[in-house]
Amino acid sequence: MKISILIPTKNRLPILRETLHNIYYVNTLPKEDFEVIVSNDGDDDLSVLSEEFPFKNLKIVKSTRNHGAAGNRNNAADYAQYEILQFLDDDILITENFLERVIDLHKSYSDVIISHKEFFSQAYINKANETPFGIYRLNFINTIMPRETIKEFNNDGLYEVNFTIAGALSVGKNVFYQVGKFDEKFPYAGWEDAEFAYRTFHNGVKLLYDVKNPFFHNETDRLILDAWLKRQKEDFKTLVMMCQKYPIFQTYSSWVTNTPIQKSDSKDVKLLKLKKIFCSFPPIYNFLHFLAIYGEKIKLPNSFLFKLYNALWLGATYSGFREAYKEIFKPNKV
Repeated sequence: MKISILIPTKNRLPILRETLHNIYYVNTLPKEDFEVIVSNDGDDDLSVLSEEFPFKNLKIVKSTRNHGAAGNRNNAADYAQYEILQFLDDDILITENFLERVIDLHKSYSDVIISHKEFFSQAYINKANETPFGIYRLNFINTIMPRETIKEFNNDGLYEVNFTIAGALSVGKNVFYQVGKFDEKFPYAGWEDAEFAYRTFHNGVKLLYDVKNPFFHNETDRLILDAWLKRQKEDFKTLVMMCQKYPIFQTYSSWVTNTPIQKSDSKDVKLLKLKKIFCSFPPIYNFLHFLAIYGEKIKLPNSFLFKLYNALWLGATYSGFREAYKEIFKPNKV
């Protein structure tokens, strides 16, 4: 079996370059057994990569699908010629035997979708530890491997789960198209893979989590407070779309704690909603933002800055949620 490595990217040339380096110079799978398709949804001129990585199995294409992670992933898949589709975010560093294990697993289990064990790259950890916000990010995420395990699938590190992320997801080409690809109505990254996972799981396709095949997340260019807040706001906009498409998600805490205050809410939920409303009020949010930026300059204690970052996160995510909620769930529909 051979494998198509599909990399959606948007304006991240330096990071993408590191990802390709690992594929071509760290990975040990023979080059005749894989292809790399980079789907460009941004403005960067990626032609330089063909000179830096002069391999016949590298193809760089411009996305012609809907803008967003879902469309970009689907666009890359349109060009794939091999039996296995290995989706990789443009900031993923694979290990030397990563692709070989993917192929071996799909030889044994042709009708499954597999995600793999994720860590932060050492470069990311080092850079994050240089700033208060970077340290906060490491603590905020803590681990980027949470999954609800259903049961052990076999004794070789595979577990059945009901959720997965698409950062390094592998799937048979036939299964991918039978399931229906990624939903391009989701405009932002973050929930298109959750929607894909939910849909596939409830259509009887097994989602497996492989704890024996690690890769490294290398988002060293995303340790910027404003960029992170923007991404979080967009993520909660898309959450509302998910809750509309699948009402079961309206039982999740992210929905319950962002919808309008109701009599049935517990005291703790009401207090949290009030805090979010307060932090999202533009004058308050802008003042908190000023304090955070100025506080970094004068080296306020991290414990204080972390509280400011938390407050900004509450304000940004509530604002994003409410914008989408008011648009999608009209008052006469709720």
